[in-house]
Amino acid sequence: MGLRWCFLWLWMGSMGWAQASGPEAPSADAVVARLVERLKSLPDRHQGRAHVCRRMAVIETLGSDGSVSERKTKEYVVAMTNGVETVRLVRVDEKEPPAADARSEERRDREARERYGKSGSFRKRRGVEVVDEALLRRFEYTWQGFEVIAGRTNHVLRFAAKPSEPGQGGSQGFADRLMSLLEGRLWIDAEEHELVRVEAGLGRSFDVFAGVVASIQRMSLLIERFRLPDGRWVDGRFHTALEGRKFLSTLRLRLQVEQDRYETASTGPG
Repeated sequence: MGLRWCFLWLWMGSMGWAQASGPEAPSADAVVARLVERLKSLPDRHQGRAHVCRRMAVIETLGSDGSVSERKTKEYVVAMTNGVETVRLVRVDEKEPPAADARSEERRDREARERYGKSGSFRKRRGVEVVDEALLRRFEYTWQGFEVIAGRTNHVLRFAAKPSEPGQGGSQGFADRLMSLLEGRLWIDAEEHELVRVEAGLGRSFDVFAGVVASIQRMSLLIERFRLPDGRWVDGRFHTALEGRKFLSTLRLRLQVEQDRYETASTGPG
């Protein structure tokens, strides 16, 4: 019994020492403010930098028992130069893409660059850059603690949408209404203030036109990012799944996007 209490005392002492000597708990608002400042500097940090990676997208339709009834895979080559992203479709279901699909993807990619490639629109492009100050300010945060991911310490924050102002609910668009129901957790790198991970879901079901057209009962969202050896932070995974109804049919979809095989380089002037 004495030996057991000795080990217990040592364990409690070591835990107390680690807590006392570790970093103090910050306010959630302070952590989010540092993330916002980091996001604002994104355009400058991308200048003179380039990378190429592979993007794998898998779209699955699920049956009522959860089995996959339909599956489509698309493989892309993604090039990012000075913050401008170019996407090229290279395979569909492990085969060379049909010419029509390749042209369609090329057109969408060109339209996206023309729409979001203007000065001041950097944060609106596809990828994690859509997380900007305006979006972050829509939520309330609670600091929960520290967690180590890939050897780096992260702040863990729980978030939920701020209450809508009186009379605002009826005027909100589809995306705004969906955002107002999101809740979950954020992981933010404690040293570099980069967004590392997002886990989110709907706080309650979401109806389109009072549920007559569609209804989403459940939705989950996962975003993961990681740090390359040269210090760049890039997207790694984006997974989302939803269950609901569209008209009279059950709807179960799952989208998984993963990026890997990163190759980085520096770019010349201009």
